[in-house]
Amino acid sequence: MTRILLLALVGLSLTACATTSSGGGEGMAMAAFDHVRAGEARVVTGYGYELTGQSGWTGRMAYVEEDHQARVTIRIVSAEGVSDYADLEISLPYLEDGVRRFHGQADGGTPVAVELQAGPCMNAPGDGYTYFADIAYGDDHLAGCGSEVAQDDRWSNYLMDYLPAIDTCLAEFRDPTVHVSVAYTLPGGNTAIRVVDGDMQTWECATRDGDAAINSLRPLDAVDAVYGEGDPIFIRGRMPEFGAGCYVYESVRHADGRLIGAFGHDACNTTTVSARDTSVG
Repeated sequence: MTRILLLALVGLSLTACATTSSGGGEGMAMAAFDHVRAGEARVVTGYGYELTGQSGWTGRMAYVEEDHQARVTIRIVSAEGVSDYADLEISLPYLEDGVRRFHGQADGGTPVAVELQAGPCMNAPGDGYTYFADIAYGDDHLAGCGSEVAQDDRWSNYLMDYLPAIDTCLAEFRDPTVHVSVAYTLPGGNTAIRVVDGDMQTWECATRDGDAAINSLRPLDAVDAVYGEGDPIFIRGRMPEFGAGCYVYESVRHADGRLIGAFGHDACNTTTVSARDTSVG
């Protein structure tokens, strides 16, 4: 999903807020058709999510804009190769309770609801999944995993790889309000974590010894900004209130529901950090 679309969604969420479980079943009784509709190209090429389940089903979600409204198109393919499509609306407030939710109906009229919970999912073959996916398709539930498809590969897609270094660096800060703005690999293989303290000072923490120790800790200026910084931020071990600090927060959890932390998506600042290095991750 592009940054502009994300900002539109979180803006709608904050407005809505001001005014106002994953299933384990794997069966899917698909609609009795398998046709290619005019919108398939948007599903295949648009930014969104790749989905897959242990039983062999797959899915592809793509964000689209219609009549100045952000929506989602999804294609679900059963293990037998039968396809179905659904046009979904984005449930508002966006990221309520820290979970991405979508709802709508398939071409044949079957109600469809999708939940995406950020976290290290292993409910499907392979690795690199960053979401737990739960799809309610009529009376059936499809449980699986998902990964983001976007123009830029965000640092947050590698959170679990960076987490040991994040914990090592955060241990140096007593301020409980600190957050991580970006993580990346330094030349030579060490890890760098950028931490923003309560005074909005950014620090670069470089680790060593397999991320078990700190090699250096230095303050940074605005000229040191790197590509992808702040998109998103990460708060370790807690879930801030919805909209706090002009962010909309997405919970990150283990499969058993334990909280890892929260991603914060900026709902106010539309300025993109100038690219100095696009090889994040």
